[in-house]
Amino acid sequence: MGVEIRVEGLKKSFGRQVIWEDVSFAIPAGEISALLGPSGTGKSVFIKTLVGLLRPDTGHVFVGGGDVPRLRERDLYEMRRKFGVLFQDGALFGSMNLYDNIAFPLREHTRKRESEIKGIVGEKIEMVGLTGAEHKLPGEISGGMRKRAGLARALVLDPEIILADEPDSGLDPVRTSYLNQLFVDLNAETGATFLIVTHDINTARVLPDNLGLLFRRGLVMFGPREMILSSHNPAVNQFFNARRQGPIGMAEEKDQAELAAEGDHAGPPARPGPIRPQLMPTDGRVRPSMHRPGEWLHHHGVQAPPGSFLDDQGRDWVKDWEGLTTQRQRPE
Repeated sequence: MGVEIRVEGLKKSFGRQVIWEDVSFAIPAGEISALLGPSGTGKSVFIKTLVGLLRPDTGHVFVGGGDVPRLRERDLYEMRRKFGVLFQDGALFGSMNLYDNIAFPLREHTRKRESEIKGIVGEKIEMVGLTGAEHKLPGEISGGMRKRAGLARALVLDPEIILADEPDSGLDPVRTSYLNQLFVDLNAETGATFLIVTHDINTARVLPDNLGLLFRRGLVMFGPREMILSSHNPAVNQFFNARRQGPIGMAEEKDQAELAAEGDHAGPPARPGPIRPQLMPTDGRVRPSMHRPGEWLHHHGVQAPPGSFLDDQGRDWVKDWEGLTTQRQRPE
């Protein structure tokens, strides 16, 4: 089962450049969370800070009772075993085949026999759909397969937390869709806490239980997916609906002159776009962190954006939730 990550008053800068400051929020245990933001807002820096590869200027990162920035080296080493990290390019060793890449953490951090390692590696390879590719080198396979191999390696120590740094980078929309489904299935099977850093709006709209946005050297908002996707916050609304109108500019944020000029011709504020149904596990089970579509909106008196919760087949997941979930779980 996953563990909670709690961040309090976090600040990080490089010289005079402040990356973000006063960042505070909690990533719920066992749930899938996604962190987004314009380029240059420090998303990858945030992941490195969580695992102690970078030390914040101020603040706390609590993982399983320990405060990461204040752990001794030996304790930090042990804490990192709670994490499995999928880097942007998979970060595979080019001279090793996929089997040896995936087995590397077991050989490096455990005293398991090769027979045990073989069984664990085989299990993870099957989980990510790479059976039969074990003896290929990273240069002999596609980008999507390298991502899955990197994910298998992140899973071999059975971590309580999975961090994925832009896993969809360099992938086409179809492979990204397959990878998103894999994340959902792995969360359902392992119960691990997932934090996914991404630029992909389609991923953000259908994959996570929780969403967060970094902008203007801080965290704009973090919370349940329905809360974020129905928000009228200008930066949140602009980013998650891929619009030009709003405070986010080409380089970073727009200055007051740009915003004023935009306001003169903008018309009424743009409404949030439709909220799509959340991805279900392949086997049809309802994950513990999933809720009935529209539940958060109903409890907080928020009107769903028009066209929300309709899938590609025109089914309404609010009205037909019981029937659709029962149908998906029915044996073939």
